[in-house]
Amino acid sequence: MSERGHSETVVRASSRKESDKQRLAELEKRVRELETTLHVANAKLDIALEMGKLSAWERDLETDKMTGTATFMTTLGLPSGAEPTFEELERIFHPADMERVRQAIAYAERTNTRINIEHRIIKPDGRITRILVQGGHVYEDGKPVRHFGIVQDITEREKIKEDIQHAQRRQEFLLELNDQLRSLDDPDAIMETTAQSLGWLLKVDCAGYGEVDESRGVILVEREWSKGVISNEGRAYRLYDFLPTMMAELKQGRPIFVEDIRNDPRASNPAVQTAYSTINARSALAVPLLKDQKLTAILYMHSAEPRAWTADDLTLAEDVAERTWTAVEKARAEMDLRETDAKLRLIAESLPALVWILNPQTELLYTNQRWVTYSGLSSEEALGHSWMRAIHPDDMARMQEELVPVVTLHTAYTTEARYRSHEGHYRWHLIQGAPIHSSTGEFKGWVGTSVDIHDLKQTEKALRKSEERLRLALQAAKMGDWSWDSVTNLVSHSDHAAEIVGVAPGTRITPEQIRDRIHPADLPRMREAKEKARETGQPYSVQYRMRRFNDGAEIWIATQAQTTLNEDGTLVTSGIIQDITDRRHSEERQQLLIRELHHRVKNTLATVQAIVGSTARTASSIDEFYQGFVGRIVSLARTHNLLTEDLWQKAALEDLIQTELGPYEDGARNRILVEGPHVELPSEAAVPIGMAIHELTTNAAKHGALSTFGGQVEVRWHVEPGAERPILHFAWTEHGGPKVSTPTRQGFGSRLLQRVLATQLQAEVSMNFPEEGLRFTMTMPIPGTPPIFNPDRSEN
Repeated sequence: MSERGHSETVVRASSRKESDKQRLAELEKRVRELETTLHVANAKLDIALEMGKLSAWERDLETDKMTGTATFMTTLGLPSGAEPTFEELERIFHPADMERVRQAIAYAERTNTRINIEHRIIKPDGRITRILVQGGHVYEDGKPVRHFGIVQDITEREKIKEDIQHAQRRQEFLLELNDQLRSLDDPDAIMETTAQSLGWLLKVDCAGYGEVDESRGVILVEREWSKGVISNEGRAYRLYDFLPTMMAELKQGRPIFVEDIRNDPRASNPAVQTAYSTINARSALAVPLLKDQKLTAILYMHSAEPRAWTADDLTLAEDVAERTWTAVEKARAEMDLRETDAKLRLIAESLPALVWILNPQTELLYTNQRWVTYSGLSSEEALGHSWMRAIHPDDMARMQEELVPVVTLHTAYTTEARYRSHEGHYRWHLIQGAPIHSSTGEFKGWVGTSVDIHDLKQTEKALRKSEERLRLALQAAKMGDWSWDSVTNLVSHSDHAAEIVGVAPGTRITPEQIRDRIHPADLPRMREAKEKARETGQPYSVQYRMRRFNDGAEIWIATQAQTTLNEDGTLVTSGIIQDITDRRHSEERQQLLIRELHHRVKNTLATVQAIVGSTARTASSIDEFYQGFVGRIVSLARTHNLLTEDLWQKAALEDLIQTELGPYEDGARNRILVEGPHVELPSEAAVPIGMAIHELTTNAAKHGALSTFGGQVEVRWHVEPGAERPILHFAWTEHGGPKVSTPTRQGFGSRLLQRVLATQLQAEVSMNFPEEGLRFTMTMPIPGTPPIFNPDRSEN
């Protein structure tokens, strides 16, 4: 080789060497850049894994070793730095998921697709964790040599999902239960549905809802669900048999948990174990329901196996218990309402009166069939304002004026008016209506009755004519009338009768005083006449001589009388006397007159008897209704009379009391004690208070202190200054009568005393029933302008 050729060779070699160095430097630079990129990528991956709570892993299929990031082993519950084989790793897989995991990996290798599977692992501390595993494969020569991927702990996510699903199932359960309960109107069916639905949902062996009888310490169960079977025989469980402290805890509103009765320290007593064994229960949950601080009901469930009750179980049971109680009480209230409505309609249809309900616009909303029949209208036409068109025009004109304050102030109303029948005849009716208010105080209209009193009006008219004829006859015949009361044993005379026997008008004398002045020769004849009258029940008539009380002059008396028995069992003898001294010389004429008078008096007394019977027949077929209805109307009329004396402005409280109690006072004046200052009541207070006093008096006369000899009634009141108006304190006390016990039902009188006084007068009313006698108290502000009263003035 020439020198030149050699030199060119050296130059070329040197050039290649320089070029190789340059390429090596570029490669090294590229490697450093790749390493930097890889480092950044790994850092990003670490951040991404950490943010996603992920762990990376690899499996070398040749060595079967598992490696991963720092959090990988922690996620699996293994020590940090451990390199378990896959076979060792499988030992922490949940046995139920093992085969599924193997099949998923084999399928991914066979199809060269990603591994994607969720499964459970059991950590060394026993906790079960749910993980999501995703990964891929590395192949060499068509054969997988490495698995890689990530793992994520999804336990919390799954728990949240389960919680959401559980909440949805619970909400769906409650909605479905609400729909079921809403469609039921039988309390027992409601309890049955609740027990069955809750038993299925919570997968218990037995469930039931029972009501507590605290006095007996038992829970009464009408329906009990047990493994799909409903028992409707009714059961009674003794609560003290199950846990010593059960009743105390339930009464405080605390639920009872029993997870395993055999290991529960509260159930060491063999009797308790026996009680649970009897009902085949190892675990139990009882939820108390308190109303007004009183244990009312219990929702319970139990299982034959131990069970840990969750907070969700308790919350659901408490919710269901409350819903069940509400539904049961609603169903019972509706049943009571239906029964009450049916009873009221039965009463309304059976009463011999027109029964009606008006709305605030005075339109008929309801009427019994009697009005439909009487008016001749259809059921639809009989409503509305049909009653106004049926009333006599003269009466309607008067009523339109009377109804203005009634409609404006929503007050009660009583009047008499004539209704036209479908035959065109008018008949008198006694109309009485009372306002209706809702539980919130809203005015809803009036309820009332219209009682046919046409025959009574006709009878009263005839009686007035008869009494007038009798008065004229007595005046023309110079006669007088008298009466004897068996309670006081005193004889009262009319003014003319008093003049005949020679006593001052208004003087009352005893029968013994009269007997002492009768001629001895005439006494046997008088005794014989009275004895015969007592035996036959007929009036007696006799003539006798007597000495006048004032001047001792002897006169001839002709008398006729009859003894009747009052409703309270007392005897009353009433009759007439005539001075026949100047007419003894015309005996025949006098005897004729006496026979005529005898005939007239018998007819009059017979008419009175007929009035009583006719009134009872026409007013009501129910004696108690008749007495109460008419008695209250009379009481109201008395109160109205007192008010009209002062132009309907006010009435004295003592007058209201004396009006009612005066007839029950005896001669010694020790049955009735009335004590209190003079108080004048405005009309809006006088009417309800007068009715209340009437109710108290009637009750005392029928059942209380005034119904027996020796009973006493004390009425005391006083007035104290109030912030705006004077305060009346009123007390009614009875003693000396029959023993008193608390009534089992509330009658009209009690409702009047406790509701009307409270509603209309804002009165605080109290009724107590000690054995010695009824005690009624009332405290109320006196309406209107503060009245003038004198505390020093009292009446006994």
